[in-house]
Amino acid sequence: MMDANIQTSHCPGCGLTFPKQQISPRHSYNAATECYEKYSELTAYTLSHRADDFIHQHVVDAYAAQHSGSGMKNISTLFALIGLYYAVEHGYNGRQVQRVHMLIARLKYPWDTLSLPQRSYSVTVMDVLHEPPGDKRDGAIREWMIDVWGCWSHQHEWVRSVCHGLLG
Repeated sequence: MMDANIQTSHCPGCGLTFPKQQISPRHSYNAATECYEKYSELTAYTLSHRADDFIHQHVVDAYAAQHSGSGMKNISTLFALIGLYYAVEHGYNGRQVQRVHMLIARLKYPWDTLSLPQRSYSVTVMDVLHEPPGDKRDGAIREWMIDVWGCWSHQHEWVRSVCHGLLG
């Protein structure tokens, strides 16, 4: 619970509330600067990971899908959802998802604009950071991916169709 006298910043993407900092955003996500800073903290953790599965890609996709809208590039959302689809429904690791992104980036495709989820997210970047580094945090990243993918259920058929059409 925050002190009533403290100004707060509300993240429009995931709904987190932070003490307001007087800094201007330098990112293209639908996110409060304070939320984006927590994302940056998590990406520092995932980039230092020594595992071959490249869990960092899952964090990038979960955050991008969760913080879509309001000035964010449409293709960022679409790629994030495609990454979550392969990770959650097909068990791809981050390295495999990264390869899918590289294959799709080479193709010319008329990308649709997708409607945002109407459901609230149950897991945020803060939930992941609250877990201790290692297996618990990595498990929280997996829970986050599943939650974000689930919130986009109204677009699942579109994502499956695009993936099948582009990659067979």
